[in-house]
Amino acid sequence: MRTTAAGVAWLLLAAAPLGAAPTVVDESTVAEAVSHYDGGRHAQALALFLPAAEAGSLSAQYHLGLMHARGEGVPRDLSAAAGWFERAARGGHNHAQFILGHMYSRGDGVARDLPRAHMWFTAAAANGWWKAREAREKLVADSMTPEQITEGMRLYQELRTQMR
Repeated sequence: MRTTAAGVAWLLLAAAPLGAAPTVVDESTVAEAVSHYDGGRHAQALALFLPAAEAGSLSAQYHLGLMHARGEGVPRDLSAAAGWFERAARGGHNHAQFILGHMYSRGDGVARDLPRAHMWFTAAAANGWWKAREAREKLVADSMTPEQITEGMRLYQELRTQMR
């Protein structure tokens, strides 16, 4: 049996969850958005980041988090920033994971949650963000009980399972 391109497309659509439309992120559009962002053209960056972020671009999600955290082109909103950072972090974006660790450790835009901060620092460290290990060690030394550390590790194991 020969498989045609249309047959492959039909199989991919049939295998997708109901209600889910396949999305493709145009990384050149994300790169253009980053260029606008870096140049301070936040309205243009926002117009390109939003659809890319909704389509699953981790970089676009991360940059929307930055824009909301800093109030660049949008009102400053740490809660919205945390939401975008979390989407990117759950996708494996290590800098978003690191920033979320700090947000949870301080309660910036989210409820202060030391085990969750530990989880995000652990994820970022495991994902190659070199400053995350230091931040986690400082958090443990300065603020955490053994029970909170255990809970942070449990949350990290749960996160790893979800991200596979």
